[in-house]
Amino acid sequence: MSNKIKIAVRAVLAGTALSVASSGAYAINAVTPNIHKWDGQDNVVGANETITASNLTFGPVHGAITNTWTDNPTMPNSAWGHAVEWNTFQVTAANQVVTIKDQVTAGLSSRAFTVWASNDEFDGGILQSSEIALNTAPYTWTAPHSFNAVGQIGSPGTLWMADPSVAIIDPTFSPGAVQGSNMLRTLAYVNAGKGHAGDLTNWNETINAGVNRVDASNDYFSSVTGDYSASMAELVFTNLAPGWYAVASGAADSSINSSKIKHALSVTTTSAVPLPGAVYLFGTALAGLVASARRKQILA
Repeated sequence: MSNKIKIAVRAVLAGTALSVASSGAYAINAVTPNIHKWDGQDNVVGANETITASNLTFGPVHGAITNTWTDNPTMPNSAWGHAVEWNTFQVTAANQVVTIKDQVTAGLSSRAFTVWASNDEFDGGILQSSEIALNTAPYTWTAPHSFNAVGQIGSPGTLWMADPSVAIIDPTFSPGAVQGSNMLRTLAYVNAGKGHAGDLTNWNETINAGVNRVDASNDYFSSVTGDYSASMAELVFTNLAPGWYAVASGAADSSINSSKIKHALSVTTTSAVPLPGAVYLFGTALAGLVASARRKQILA
């Protein structure tokens, strides 16, 4: 079954689950991530290329979009699974500097997003996980209605998206044959909005402002930097390995009225340019000249 068909099936199931649960708003747990398409349906980015998802708008059924990624006290401050916006893409060339940018084009919004490595195009995860947040009723959410957008795969609030080879999914989930998803590693996130200290009210995640590296290994990239402002968030990965990745972007400040927000997400690859051999020869020659000058100065 193709990924598109899988996602369509999940959407139908989610709609059924939502209608059944409509009598109790806070009992809604099943959720299908809002997966966006890139312009031209192109989610493959080669060397020195840019793909864009332009003019993105999303108003979730529950109202405001000021706090979909963090700063939502209802959940408390964790990410909102069906209200953040998901994009998935494939990098095909090695030795690339990959820039991911979320830019506001209309309205006001503090942007934030997380990047994960996956073993294929993100398949939407499982509809309903047995992971239950630790907050109190009536806000006792089950992932992925609320989820952990900043923790490493395998930590609480991420099992619904975890590849079974990475994290053990709760065997009590039914049907047992459909466990987890295909996320392999949480790489990094950038938050232009508000941070929050970790506690035991939800997934116990500490959400920092600014650019944050989550994956400490060099398995997928060698370094990450970035930038952010009142209307933009950006991550720049050096030597991002060829493979599939997923991005979840959203708003991160409840105090900003972003009800009419429009924004664009882009992924740009640039080939890393090694220094030519002549540069190293020049450095060696320069060091020789300095050493020679010092010897003459000593002899004098």
